[in-house]
Amino acid sequence: MKRKLKIRSIMLLFTLSLFGLFSFQVSAQSSNLKLDSLKANFSPGERYFLLGKRDPFIPLVSPVKKDSKRVSRKRSPLKKKRSNRFVAPTKMPLIPIKVFEKVKVEHPKMADQLNDFASIFNDELALRKLSKKEYKKKVSSYRSLLSEVLGMREDMFKLTELQTGFDKMKFVGTLRKEGITVALVQTEGQMGHTVKVGTLIGPNLGIVKTVDEKKIVILERYRNYLGEILSRPRYIEFEKNPLHG
Repeated sequence: MKRKLKIRSIMLLFTLSLFGLFSFQVSAQSSNLKLDSLKANFSPGERYFLLGKRDPFIPLVSPVKKDSKRVSRKRSPLKKKRSNRFVAPTKMPLIPIKVFEKVKVEHPKMADQLNDFASIFNDELALRKLSKKEYKKKVSSYRSLLSEVLGMREDMFKLTELQTGFDKMKFVGTLRKEGITVALVQTEGQMGHTVKVGTLIGPNLGIVKTVDEKKIVILERYRNYLGEILSRPRYIEFEKNPLHG
């Protein structure tokens, strides 16, 4: 009895295996027939696309071209924009107006040079077009000319002890002379001087404008590198001498 059951089981397994093989052959034949049909009507790329399969003629990894350049993912640094901001020159000497007036009379060519430079430095748009090197050269040349003119002050004017710093002068009193108030000014070395309206005083050839019992008012006038006339008032106040007992 057991032997018969074993034989039947073997026969059943054999029958099922035959049926599976047959089914696989049928599906394979069906798939081949479908592929043959697609081959006849579509190009290689399209036929595998319709079957939902990868085209075996296309490599999985695309070859790297020797001439191809790798694109860097790093952000390129921002380029610095050239600044068009105009920076005014520094350390440009001021010319006392009295000196400039003398230069115009005695050295007209030098006065023309000063005016030409002033015109250049008043034209900001033209200065922006200059390179840094050109701009520095212009500034240096103009500064040298201003210094040269300023150095001519001693040759143009007979300087006295009153052409010294205001901190080295003392206003010690006044007196009336021919109806005019005259100030008594003392400089270093206890030297006394009389000062009245119109007197040149101070290192920058300021002009005395008023004199009274309390103070001396001086007006200093300059020409700057732009050719502008600047004014600055200066004062020497009266100092009472302390009594010594």
